[in-house]
Amino acid sequence: MLLAIGLLFADARFKDVTDPVRYQINGLFSPVYAMMSWPGRFTDLLADSSMGDEELRQENSYLKSQLLVMSGRLQKFSELAAENARLRGLIDSSLVVDGRVLIAEIIGVDADPFRHIILVNKGRDEGVYIGQPVLDARGIMGQVIEVGPENSRAMLIADREHAIPVRVARNGIRAVLAGTGDLDRLNLQFVPESADVKVGDTLLSSGLGLRFPAGYPVGTVTKVDKAGTNEFASIQVKPVAELDRSRHVLLLFNRPLRAEQGGQHGKTQ
Repeated sequence: MLLAIGLLFADARFKDVTDPVRYQINGLFSPVYAMMSWPGRFTDLLADSSMGDEELRQENSYLKSQLLVMSGRLQKFSELAAENARLRGLIDSSLVVDGRVLIAEIIGVDADPFRHIILVNKGRDEGVYIGQPVLDARGIMGQVIEVGPENSRAMLIADREHAIPVRVARNGIRAVLAGTGDLDRLNLQFVPESADVKVGDTLLSSGLGLRFPAGYPVGTVTKVDKAGTNEFASIQVKPVAELDRSRHVLLLFNRPLRAEQGGQHGKTQ
């Protein structure tokens, strides 16, 4: 006991001397430590060798199921990251939005392949009204055509029954942009062949008709066909909005707030 106390005292006071000695002693006892670990290693080896084929198959099946679960979660994380990027695109969009807006999610599409109608998860309870403009981060997508308490239906600008007054951003020429049923192609109607419209021109909402506010991007001219008959030119336009890819949209409140509240009050009565 006295020797142990003396060694503890010496180790505390003279570490420069005792540390090399301890290092050498640990090296001498390393084989002893290895021999002491052999029984445990031998037991593990026996347990592994005694595991039957059935247990191995069960363990393999369990590991595969866990891998599948983790892969599914990873896919969900990727989708969440993509959704976050889409929402950030709406918030940080270069599109200048005037007035109050409401972010909505597209939760369904019309089953009719010849129509382009979407269902969003906002309705009369949030102040949505018929004729309300619908935008994404790039430009105008369409307008609300039917409102329910919690959901609403909106018609995209590519629908055959949709038309929107527009103007050419470069020179102010006014025309009507109509849907064709094709998500990637719109027709610019009633434009004389003598009009100065070129491929690459950007079309903005003109504000005529008081349905869509003026100055929002709608499409880009992709083809101008002039037959030389001095009548109307055939002009094709590609929508700037991602009609078939956007998941979140902006509902633009184009009416004065007092009119919105008055309309909601009248409906509730």
